[in-house]
Amino acid sequence: MNTITSLLVSAHQDELLAQAAAERLARAASQPGRPNPIASKARSVWSLLAVAVDRTPTVPKLTDYPFRS
Repeated sequence: MNTITSLLVSAHQDELLAQAAAERLARAASQPGRPNPIASKARSVWSLLAVAVDRTPTVPKLTDYPFRS
């Protein structure tokens, strides 16, 4: 009797695991795709570089600098 009971419990657990996997798959399919974190980081780096190229440097002009050679 113990063997039959363990087989029934194992079958029930397998059924529950399959049901949970199907629910996870359905939930993942219904959600919109998450943005790729690597792609978003690359876009932010490129946007920072583009802004840095467009700006003029903020260094003072050394026209009246007393120690120039």
